[in-house]
Amino acid sequence: MIEKIPFLHRKNMYNIIVEDDITFSALHYILDVLIENDAFVPYEGGEAELYTITFEETCYTVGVDGTDVMVVVK
Repeated sequence: MIEKIPFLHRKNMYNIIVEDDITFSALHYILDVLIENDAFVPYEGGEAELYTITFEETCYTVGVDGTDVMVVVK
């Protein structure tokens, strides 16, 4: 079941959309990588940006649209 979960990370609130279980450590790592890559800086594109992030041998496809973060296990 797909869930939208409010998640506080580094004093910012994000909406995490995830179908599979994910650990807090993986989620924190993913958000840190997204922050390092300026994923949350507003852009004119109109479509969600996609990222591929690997954490502890698990590969995630991550879509970012504003503060909405969709995480899918590849």
